[in-house]
Amino acid sequence: MDFNKILNQVLNTAKDAATNGLIKGNTKNDQIAKVGGGAAALGLISMLFGRKGGSGLAKLGSLAALGSLAYQAYQRYQEQNASASQLSQNNFEEVDANEASKVILQAMIAAAAADGTITEDEKAAIVAQVSQDPEVLAWISQEMNNPASVEEIAHQVGNDQALATQVYLAARAVCTNLERKEIIFLSNLANALGLPDALVEQLEKDAGF
Repeated sequence: MDFNKILNQVLNTAKDAATNGLIKGNTKNDQIAKVGGGAAALGLISMLFGRKGGSGLAKLGSLAALGSLAYQAYQRYQEQNASASQLSQNNFEEVDANEASKVILQAMIAAAAADGTITEDEKAAIVAQVSQDPEVLAWISQEMNNPASVEEIAHQVGNDQALATQVYLAARAVCTNLERKEIIFLSNLANALGLPDALVEQLEKDAGF
């Protein structure tokens, strides 16, 4: 499955939808569909916009843009913390795009479910969009019904701190209007990923959250 393509479509669709004013209170599938994007992307965007994640995701745009934002924030963090791991731009670019996209998508779906459960209406909206692709439908259904835990996400990221920063940023973008459960989820995610508080603060500052 081409997770990289799905993620880039999700982020590009969010950016285009924001440009066209389809952020809050305007999230019907046919309206979102006007900006284009693949079926999986449209289904996920319909859910994420409905959960207040549209404006945050619109800041990212693509996997490359997400990596660039994370790298710039890490540079500033590195300048102020002599003990920080020395990461170069290559660390943020030389990743397995498909595997990175998969765990980023898992983190985004888990973040969307952090304030409770993904509703049956939200599931139905996504299923309606991706029903023509059984493989994608099976994967998304699995993630919606059993969102990855922060421990599972961290296990997939491993010791890749560059990827960890991107995973956190993507999850944070979904949780635009922080509520108690979302705050707890993000805190647990940052801890599981091994991200220092100062780095988390820099990531959020640079992303404008």
